[in-house]
Parts: sequence; C-alpha cells; structure tokens
Amino acid sequence: MNEERSLEQYLKNKAAAMAEAAKAAGSGDSMRETVRAECSASDLTGVRRVKIRDFQLVSDSGPAFGGFSLGPSSPEMLLGVLASCLTHTYLIGAARQGIPLDDVRVRFEAENNDAAFLGLETADPPYPFNIRAFVRVESPAAGEVIAGLHEWAAQSCPLTRLVREPLTVTISVEAGE
Repeated sequence: MNEERSLEQYLKNKAAAMAEAAKAAGSGDSMRETVRAECSASDLTGVRRVKIRDFQLVSDSGPAFGGFSLGPSSPEMLLGVLASCLTHTYLIGAARQGIPLDDVRVRFEAENNDAAFLGLETADPPYPFNIRAFVRVESPAAGEVIAGLHEWAAQSCPLTRLVREPLTVTISVEAGE
C-alpha cells in the first residue's frame, strides 16, 4: 500500500494536527463551539432534508409511513452517527497513543418498533433499544495494547456516552413565517 495514503500516515497526520490544535487553543474552554443541524420537509415526498454546514443528507421512511425509502430512517441515521463517532474515537485514541492501525470497522445494530406511531399496542419503547456495537480493529500492535484502546474508546466516545447517560433536550417552538 502507498505509505502516503495509508491509515498509518493518517494517524501520524492526525496526531500532529491534534497537538497543534491543543497548543493553539491554550485552554479547553477556548475549544467550545456551537454545532448545528437543521431539518426541513416541505414537498409531496415528505423527505427530510438534513443540513449540516454545507452538507445535505436525506432521511425518509418506508411505505408503511407514507415514505418512499429515498434515504435512511431517523433511527438508522442515529446508528450511523454512533458508528461514525465510535470509529473516530478509535482513531483519536490510536493517534494520541501512537498505536498503529490498519483498519477500524464499527457496526451498530438496534431493535426498533414504530407500532405505537400507528396506534398499535406494544411493550417496546418508541425509540431504538437494545443498541449494540460491533468493533473490529486490525493492527500489528500487541493484543493488550488493542485491549487498552478498546477500553479507552468505550469510555471516551462522546455520543455513545450521551446515549448511555442522557442529557436534557430542550425543545423551543419558534413562530412560523
């Protein structure tokens, strides 16, 4: 594999960028930022357009909810976000700790039951539950080093922690135009 395009080189670049960012910030409080995501639905498809910075993602439901399966559902997007965050946490840990990695793969699965939204009785909650992560790391590092990385990532991933230790979400209603 071309060394310049390898995950190993990425981790070296990441470690250097993180060290430079920490030096430039000077303090943890100066790193605070407001992040935003906005979603709109405004046409016959009912497709949900999620806008994050200059990026747009499309979310949709299946035919049972009047959708067209034009994109992943909200629960699927949640699992994708969790998988992305946990994968990134592994990369951060490997970069900070100098652990060589060849590949990181994270898959999230959950049970989901939308029956209550259809007016049907169910004992299942109306949100994804029994959330599970499956992680595969390929690395030339010793087994105990990778075990330490697994432990660090499991404790450090901010979005999996958010799901395990929920915070209050405030919903404010804004006046329409």
